[in-house]
Amino acid sequence: MDASLKDRLKEILIRDKLISPYDLEKALEEQSKTGGELSKVLVKLKMIDEDVLTQVLSEGLGMPPISISRLKIDPSVLKIIPKDLAEKYKIMPISVMGDTLTLAMADPLNIFAIDNVKAFTGYTINPIISRLKEIEKTINKYYSEQEPEDNTLSKFADIMKDIQDVGEFELVKENEEGSRRGAVEQISEEAPIIKLTDTIIQQAIMAKASDVFIEPLENTVRVRYRVDGVIREIDRMPKVLHAPIISRIKVISVLDISEHRLPQDGRFKSVTAGGKEVDFRVSVLPTAFGEKIVLRVLDKDASVVNIDKLGFEAESLIRLKECSVKPHGMILTCGPTGSGKTTTLYSILKYVDSPEKNIVTVEDPVEYQMKGINQVNVKPARGLTFSASLRSILRQDPDIIMIGEIRDSETLDIAVKSALTGHLVLSSLHTTTAAGSIIRMMNMGIEPFLICSSVLAIIAQRLLRRICLHCKEEYVVNDVFTQKIGLTRFVSSKKDIKVFRGKGCKKCFNSGYAGRVGITEIIIFSLKIKELILGRAGEFKIKEAARKEGMKTMREDGFAKVLEGVTTLEEVLRVTAMDEAKEG
Repeated sequence: MDASLKDRLKEILIRDKLISPYDLEKALEEQSKTGGELSKVLVKLKMIDEDVLTQVLSEGLGMPPISISRLKIDPSVLKIIPKDLAEKYKIMPISVMGDTLTLAMADPLNIFAIDNVKAFTGYTINPIISRLKEIEKTINKYYSEQEPEDNTLSKFADIMKDIQDVGEFELVKENEEGSRRGAVEQISEEAPIIKLTDTIIQQAIMAKASDVFIEPLENTVRVRYRVDGVIREIDRMPKVLHAPIISRIKVISVLDISEHRLPQDGRFKSVTAGGKEVDFRVSVLPTAFGEKIVLRVLDKDASVVNIDKLGFEAESLIRLKECSVKPHGMILTCGPTGSGKTTTLYSILKYVDSPEKNIVTVEDPVEYQMKGINQVNVKPARGLTFSASLRSILRQDPDIIMIGEIRDSETLDIAVKSALTGHLVLSSLHTTTAAGSIIRMMNMGIEPFLICSSVLAIIAQRLLRRICLHCKEEYVVNDVFTQKIGLTRFVSSKKDIKVFRGKGCKKCFNSGYAGRVGITEIIIFSLKIKELILGRAGEFKIKEAARKEGMKTMREDGFAKVLEGVTTLEEVLRVTAMDEAKEG
């Protein structure tokens, strides 16, 4: 928002006693934290009614509000702005005169929206004020009469056709570095590139991808999505588009567009057609054929799920909940990258969270914002490491501390001591099994008696793909095969074992899978387990003792989900290792 207009808006709000100075300061403070327009923050905090705000904006801009519901809009004008863009920015195209597009907006001070629409359409924008409810009503009225949009990944083909018609992309082939860079920056702001980049992002959200890879090859650019833990190639594009796409993503991530030799990290938000905000974490890495970008999709709605819905086996879940409500101690999750450790930690936090508790997290980086929880983003380059953050946090009198990841002996030492001095500590380790985490802690210099005194439980976990419900089918497994993998001991009947798989359909991109479910093994620190740790027993003996006390291994948990029809045998065998035979 322009500074003078922002001051004018504040002046009118205070003058007409529409808001108190205290509330205004509160709104400005919230705006500085979250960003965005002041007007939106005021409505979000319910400090002012939308209709009243429209009148205030109207007075501040000297622009009367217009009732667009009474206007008849030419259908040809609707083709200029697609429905998803109209819904995203809450705008309605009204008319075109020459190279000027008249646009009804609830917030004509949203310069970002005006600039993006201008770049997308090529028109000069003439904004007019209208009430938000009228704009939404008009969008639904007019766009519902249009052809439904094709939301499949074939959108890339249409956009590529548009791009091939734009001759200025040849400018990227300039020999001089200076003119080439200028051309790239100019092209990154052109409508086709904005449309292409937005499509890559929006389709990733629709496909429920966790990561987007935009990779330069020798003669092409490859776009791949990681969906349900498996990477799929989506499209290949001409190499000439690489620089403009990278440049466009750098612009929206507020990164240095002129830096091509060093890695960069950033973030941006994208709003879906349904109005949902999705965060993207951006990593730019120089490679032999140019800069590679990886976008991590951080869907807030999908992040903090209920602990009861993570797929924990019933008895293990009860024991884990009992550990979670204890006043002090440490709960660890372990597994490789992408095994759902962070989701489990957030779910435990959600389960134990209450207004009476002071909860602080230390993460690198903070992936999901949780209301009412203090989250610290570590920055090692500035000296704000996990260990340095933890020392400061302990002076903040926390009840519960979550450490995103224990990477070194110093962080582990502080975490153990925190658990011993009256704090509940949640964290993760990069180990493969629950019993292996105990040996890893010993190897990192923690004495066995400290492990026994501080640790409550260790969760090892993996993620398996769920069978697509739309193409699920039953089949019989070969008896010899089931005996070989150890599945027969999980069924009482000696008859053929029936399991499930997905045939593959449009809903699941012909993969047979849709979504993921966790499998776990949880070691609860009983007296027997503690005795073995104090005696420095090996990983196998600790695991064997835990199994005798009722622990299900990850493979056993996986087989249970196969028999329930949740996942396939192939998934369990792909992700888990065979268990050693039980003694006795």
